[in-house]
Amino acid sequence: MRANLARWSVVAVPALLVIAACSDGPTALPSIEHASISPKASLTPATGIPTGKTVVVFKDTSAIPLAGTALITSLGGVVTKRWDNIGVAFVGGLSVSSLATLSASNLVAAVGNDRYINWLPKTSVRAIQAKDVVAVPQNNPANAAYFADGTQWNMKIIGADQAWAAGKEGLHSTRVAIVDTGIDYGHRELRTLVDLSTSKSFANTTFVGGTVADGVPALPDAEVPTDPQLATDSAFMDNHFHGSHVASTVASNNISVASIAPQVTLIAVKVLNWQGSGSFEGVASGIRHAAGPANADVINMSLGAMVDPNEDGVPALLEMMSRVIKDAEKQGTIVITAAGNDSYNLDQGVLVSTPCEQATVCVSATGPLLQQNFDQPAFYTNYGLSAIEVAAPGGNADPADDTKYQQEDLIIGACSRRATDQTLVVCRTNTDGGVYFYAFAAGTSMASPHVAAEAALIHSYNPTLSVKGIRSKILSATDDIGASGRDIYSNYGRINVAKAVGLIK
Repeated sequence: MRANLARWSVVAVPALLVIAACSDGPTALPSIEHASISPKASLTPATGIPTGKTVVVFKDTSAIPLAGTALITSLGGVVTKRWDNIGVAFVGGLSVSSLATLSASNLVAAVGNDRYINWLPKTSVRAIQAKDVVAVPQNNPANAAYFADGTQWNMKIIGADQAWAAGKEGLHSTRVAIVDTGIDYGHRELRTLVDLSTSKSFANTTFVGGTVADGVPALPDAEVPTDPQLATDSAFMDNHFHGSHVASTVASNNISVASIAPQVTLIAVKVLNWQGSGSFEGVASGIRHAAGPANADVINMSLGAMVDPNEDGVPALLEMMSRVIKDAEKQGTIVITAAGNDSYNLDQGVLVSTPCEQATVCVSATGPLLQQNFDQPAFYTNYGLSAIEVAAPGGNADPADDTKYQQEDLIIGACSRRATDQTLVVCRTNTDGGVYFYAFAAGTSMASPHVAAEAALIHSYNPTLSVKGIRSKILSATDDIGASGRDIYSNYGRINVAKAVGLIK
């Protein structure tokens, strides 16, 4: 199993149009650590640690049969969580022989051990510092520093600026859940935009040295704290970076970075910890919370993994994800996900990209090289008509030649004030009226929130439109890029926000 990749570097920016550099000046741009284009799927402890729980997916898609729970109990299992409405249970204490017996039951569709994996990439960071001025609470997105100076090419490419000019910035009543590493809700670009009352964490404790005895997945030998948080932080604070960057593409205060739908409400649903790790149970629980108690209209998941459906236990994990997402759609929540960054043909390969291939809309990435050809497929993006619905800006670089890359080819966004990775700790020095750091990043993780924000705009001005209707509008409101007609990289095309809100036919 491989995690979704993203590449990033960090830069501090001012609230005005001109960067006032510190005396040290900018550092050299980093070279990009390139993704492997031949991913290997695995659910072994080398890439994932057993959580000690087994996912049991019953054939009944709307209930957990009493006979099923009785069977689990008779095999020595203990049900730790049950989602009756989709026929899924999490069970502890099952031996290998018990798993075999359970799998053979005519009540059960699939059984598989849950895994704790890293769903996000390593980081590569360089910083540029700049002076700052006192920021106003809320700006017109067109006046955001990095949009105004041309750095945010992505917003113009998708016609977001045309939507802003027409007053289409979304409505506060539209709710977008960022199912990710959390959100730095105190970051100047994100403060006041996050609904703290419905934000929640489902991130697991970091597992250290989990053992397997006689083939039985055991609980970890030791545990370390989920996150190195400040005492005053909420559990859904972003101690990684990723979720805050993703969130600021959807909605921001438009101080330095412009967002697509600045007036919508964000919900932080933390399913990954400060290492970018989490379990399938945690991710699925986050989806259920977002669509249920949090009442999200849109879910963005810029996370994922490549799995082999022929591997033992994987069908149960995939079926669980599929049922959870379908249930969210039934509740009126559209689920937008990233395609993955393994340069993998999902039409021809054996591997499955999850949750991309279960989602309402899966998004591939585009981006320029040296600020030219902004609609070319990003070198890392997964592709294939069977999985991808649309493309969106995700940033780009040339994997064969590091000189064919510049920082501005990536996507800029907020960097969390609690970032833990040593290459990102500079973001902890963010200070109002002083230095503030933002990050340039590339990945389908960066492409997905563009579409989530577009979905939020569509919902804002078409509140009675169904999930199917929003999806249809996203697919039809595109620009044909690459090969004429539907193609394997962008399928229906690259999104166009101006078309989606009815400004262009």
